[in-house]
Amino acid sequence: MGLFKEFGNVSYQDWLDKINLDLKGKDFQRTLVWNTMEGISVQPFYNSRSLVNNSSIAKTPIKKNSDWKIRETIIIIDVREANNKALIALKGGANSILFIGKIKDQQEMDVLLNHIDKTIIDLHFYNSELTNTLSLVHPQQGSISYDYLGELFITGKWNSNKKNDLEELATLCKQNTPLQTITVNGATYCNAGATIIQEVAFTLNQGVEYLNLLTDKGISANLLANKIQFTFGIGANYFFEIAKIRAVRLLWRLILTQYQVEDTYSMRIHAITSSNNLTSTETHFNILRTTTGAMSAIIGGCDSLSILPYDKSVNFSERIARNIQHILKEEAFLDKVKNPADGTYYIEQLTDEIAKRSWTLFQEVEQKGGFLSCLDTNFIKVGYKN
Repeated sequence: MGLFKEFGNVSYQDWLDKINLDLKGKDFQRTLVWNTMEGISVQPFYNSRSLVNNSSIAKTPIKKNSDWKIRETIIIIDVREANNKALIALKGGANSILFIGKIKDQQEMDVLLNHIDKTIIDLHFYNSELTNTLSLVHPQQGSISYDYLGELFITGKWNSNKKNDLEELATLCKQNTPLQTITVNGATYCNAGATIIQEVAFTLNQGVEYLNLLTDKGISANLLANKIQFTFGIGANYFFEIAKIRAVRLLWRLILTQYQVEDTYSMRIHAITSSNNLTSTETHFNILRTTTGAMSAIIGGCDSLSILPYDKSVNFSERIARNIQHILKEEAFLDKVKNPADGTYYIEQLTDEIAKRSWTLFQEVEQKGGFLSCLDTNFIKVGYKN
């Protein structure tokens, strides 16, 4: 006996007729449809009809598991202090550490990694001295990377010059190491005020630019696909951020197919809550904002997550940021449900809309010569001030 047999099917037109009756003459579009800055018209209801022309159904790539890494970001000012912060984070349940900054020599590296087990901790290093960093540390998992193109977007200049920077990156990519060596930081666009469509498109354009530049240097696309990691900022628009991560996986898989990459499910996504979603006055509200942002990233399918502390002047806020992820794992069990957004009419439709609009912008950039050309002509611009 089916529980729902006594309930008849309600068609799209049935819903629409009932809504128009309740509106009592008010215009449906003007009253209930929300038009976003991305150009998407959000309807007041969705049903199976919404998915009829949805090209992403049953095609959205999913992760092999539902878990994610809890990452702590530490800026290196003093190596002893950075080591102490890392140990506190690991004791507090983090299992991934990102160190930002340069390490001069082996002595400094030894101090930085004192009491940190490189065989089990996901270690990431972000600086422009890639080969030097690799020579000082050999982590079993994680990354040694620098986003030369992303930093070019921010500063307007290469770290050294185009030739030297790409040679440094190519040299590291060719090393026999399981580490990711290229970071594509889409959070830059998010924090600069980009729309979701711009963030997705420009980030993918940047990823393709790396593929083109490095395959020209004789590195296979199959190797590069496993060397690239992406970072995305997570803003306040809960359902849109879920759909954004899903759309990114869909489009990157499409791109890798064009490069004849064998493993088109190899995309690694790190998510970080957006800094422009935080308030400096009512700081405790930030706990709620970062929690919903974290849920968006997890349900969307991120591989690792960093939550910004609700108040950088309060050390306790870093602990709260980590504990949010523990609650989402141990009490909400979000790491136990695989791809929970599958089959949801609204999110599936948003995924398709974001994917289509981002793909259109992505193709426009490529037709204009690609990421670097569009930086030169100022076509890639989201309001960021250098």
